[in-house]
Amino acid sequence: MNQYQLRAIRLFFWVVSRIAPNLAIRLSARLFTTPFNKRRPSDMEEAILRRASRFSIPYPGHGELAGYRWGEPEKPAVLFVHGWTGTASTFVMFIEPLLKRGFQVIAYDGPAHGASPGKTANLIEWTDGLVAAVQALHQVHCIVGHSLGGAAILIASSAGLKTNKLVLLAPLSDIVSVTESFARHLAIPLGIITRMRDFIAKNFQQRLHRYGNDWSDIFQSDFKVPTLILHDKLDKEIPWVKSQTITQQWPWAEFITTEGLGHRRILINTEVINQVIEFVAV
Repeated sequence: MNQYQLRAIRLFFWVVSRIAPNLAIRLSARLFTTPFNKRRPSDMEEAILRRASRFSIPYPGHGELAGYRWGEPEKPAVLFVHGWTGTASTFVMFIEPLLKRGFQVIAYDGPAHGASPGKTANLIEWTDGLVAAVQALHQVHCIVGHSLGGAAILIASSAGLKTNKLVLLAPLSDIVSVTESFARHLAIPLGIITRMRDFIAKNFQQRLHRYGNDWSDIFQSDFKVPTLILHDKLDKEIPWVKSQTITQQWPWAEFITTEGLGHRRILINTEVINQVIEFVAV
């Protein structure tokens, strides 16, 4: 989004929020749940995706999610959950090291991302996608999630997950601060954004209540399995303090802080990859 588009959107919401607030709520919800600037896989990532065995994950109400498997199906499975605007290719640097350690690697494209269907998605749908993937696989050795994928793991864990271990990379641990940052960026009144969250919650009420009562409650979980959390101190997209909050809730989790990797380079850093592999394999 260039500066002229940003100015136009800010002016639009400044006007519409005052003369037609209900319209502003619906439009802000649409904008917030639409994955703009989706990352395209590099040529190297595309080549690795082509090596995968493709399969479909039943996703009730939305058809199927695009799944990818590397390695032998009888090996212990490590499942990866990407974040907003990512795809299964987000985790290609983890594949070979895990295959060498005797695992199979599974990833999938989230709703409205990659080869999976849909035009919009939200946190509840993201979590339902993870639950659908675990159900399709029956049991996984470890689930690794980045950003929104980490949030989905945290939320789904409140209802139980068939896994032995968890890894959270720069995880999101609340949705309120994200929507408020979205509002500030687009100059949308916070009152409109509060009502936008209520609007989404109402439309997904039955599915939301699988995990908790409201947007804050769904992040409360006591899923006690070995957990590794890594987060960069200088992450500008998901503040480091969000992981600190999770470790206060889950004191059994191991928390490693990096510095200088930001939100996305943490996924390609050799030291981080080695730390994750060792945690998964031990």
